[in-house]
Amino acid sequence: MRARELVVAGVRAHLLAAGTATDKAPVILIHGLGASSYSFRHLIPELARDRQVFAPDLPGFGRSDAPADFDYSFMGFARWLESLLLALGHERADFVGNSMGGVTSLRMAMELPARVRRLVLLGTPVYPNNRPMLLWPMRWPVIGALYERALGPWAVRFIARTAFHDPSFVTDELVAEYSLSIGTPGGRRAVAEFLRRAIPPDAEELIARYPAFEHETMIVRGDYDRVVDLLSAERFSRAIKRGRFVAIPSCGHAPQEESPAVISGLLRDFLGTPDGR
Repeated sequence: MRARELVVAGVRAHLLAAGTATDKAPVILIHGLGASSYSFRHLIPELARDRQVFAPDLPGFGRSDAPADFDYSFMGFARWLESLLLALGHERADFVGNSMGGVTSLRMAMELPARVRRLVLLGTPVYPNNRPMLLWPMRWPVIGALYERALGPWAVRFIARTAFHDPSFVTDELVAEYSLSIGTPGGRRAVAEFLRRAIPPDAEELIARYPAFEHETMIVRGDYDRVVDLLSAERFSRAIKRGRFVAIPSCGHAPQEESPAVISGLLRDFLGTPDGR
C-alpha cells in the first residue's frame, strides 16, 4: 500500500493506493461514518493482486481536510468521488462501501450510473429506519451543538463496541484511527453537518426508485449487525433487479474488519467475473 495526497475539487485528500493498472476496472473502497481508509487495510493488499485499488478518506474524515463550505451529504460525497475517479485517470470503477460509504456508493450509482460498474454494500443502511439512533441528537439545533463539541475518543470507543461483534477488535490503535475525524473543530463540524443531512428530503423518492436500479450489486451483512437488520438487507436485495445477498456469520457492522479473508474472497469472485454474468 502507498499513502498518497492529492487535491480533488479543492479538497486536500489522503488515500491509500495499491496495485497496477490492468484492463479491469479499479476498485474504490469507501469507509463508514467516523472511519477512514484504515478500515480497509486488510482488504487492499488482497484486492490489489490483479487490479488497482484506491481507498480515500472522504472530506472531513481521516487525514483529509474538512473545508467549512463542503457539501457533507451523500450527494456531495458522490460528486466528490466522481472528481476523484477522474483525477485518478479512470472513467468507471467498482465501488465497495461500508455503512455510510455504502449509501454514498449507492447514491453515486443511482445519480452517476456511468461511473459505477459493480457495487458492493457492506453493512449498509439503505432505509432511513436503519440509521443509528444514538447519533440523531446531532441534528437538533441546541443539543446538537453541545453534542458536537463533546465528541471525542470516548464516543468512538462506545460506538465501536456496538459496531463490532467481537470486542477484541476495538483496540487502542483502532480507536485512535477512527478518532482522527473528530480530533479537530473542523472534523467535528464535518461529522455534525453530515448527520444533519444524513436523511435527504427526497429519501422516499429514492426508495421508490430502487426497483429500477440495474447495477449488479452484492449486499453483505454480518449476522450480528446491530445497525442494519436482516429484513432490511433481504428486502433491498429483492427490491433491485440484480441484487445478491450474502450473510457473514459471527460478524458485526464492519465485516471487512472482522472477516477480511471471507470478504476479500467474495469481492474477488463477484468483481472478477465478466459483465453480464
